[in-house]
Amino acid sequence: MELAEVLRFIRTNTEWLYLVIYHNKLFFIDYWSFVHFFSGILLPVVLTNLKIKRVYSISTLTLIAYEVVEISLIYFAFDVFKPETIKDQFTDIFIGMFGVTISSLMKRKLSFQNLNFRLNLYAVFSSLIVAFIWVGFYKYKYNVEALNTNGLNLWAFLWWCICLFLICQFHIRLKNKFQNEKLYYFTLYISYLIMLFTVEFIGYKILSIRETYHTDSTALLFNLIHGTFTLHLFYITSPFIIILFFESIKNLFEKFFYLNSSNQLNKQSVIFETVEVTE
Repeated sequence: MELAEVLRFIRTNTEWLYLVIYHNKLFFIDYWSFVHFFSGILLPVVLTNLKIKRVYSISTLTLIAYEVVEISLIYFAFDVFKPETIKDQFTDIFIGMFGVTISSLMKRKLSFQNLNFRLNLYAVFSSLIVAFIWVGFYKYKYNVEALNTNGLNLWAFLWWCICLFLICQFHIRLKNKFQNEKLYYFTLYISYLIMLFTVEFIGYKILSIRETYHTDSTALLFNLIHGTFTLHLFYITSPFIIILFFESIKNLFEKFFYLNSSNQLNKQSVIFETVEVTE
């Protein structure tokens, strides 16, 4: 694939992120703002896991450097990002820094909080990110106009957040109940399929809700789950995607909370033993 095609692919599939949600004389909020916010939260976490010092200073510099690179790509005529105003770029940095501040507060406040509380927080965080990426890039649109919103389809986003969060809850609360790991994942997957086909049956057969953006849609099974090959692939694999993402987030944040503490080794040992027992 040529560079021009790659750039065109990125530009086309990030178009929805430029939808303006709110703006005034000082702020310019679009869906990119959420990307910068979550990036700001994750940057100190990732840098801490890499055992890099001065994580907050480096996180700030990274957020600023991204905006500089973005401007440079436009200057060199790489049509990958839309041109942004100075107000938008300052807002991106500010929102990213707000995310960095949230990470700092979390490290201070949540390090010694109940583990179950943190696991639920990771479940919410993971569900929001995966649902945001999937729904935004698939570009859901329905035949019922009340269910459609520009940029990110909030109806589909809400349902995917709920679905992914429930999968995480199943994983958190029931994994340790199974001695056989294969039986656990089989039970999880069957439960997911039952929930998926039930919701699809109600939406498609009873409420007559149709996804209309993709004209090449086909049914996956039982004349249900109409969509492209990409949709079918995501629907089939989403339980494993969210569990993998949840476990990655959990491990990153648990190390972030306990790394570089005065009794680092003891705390890490205790927390990971607790996590295994909880699972």
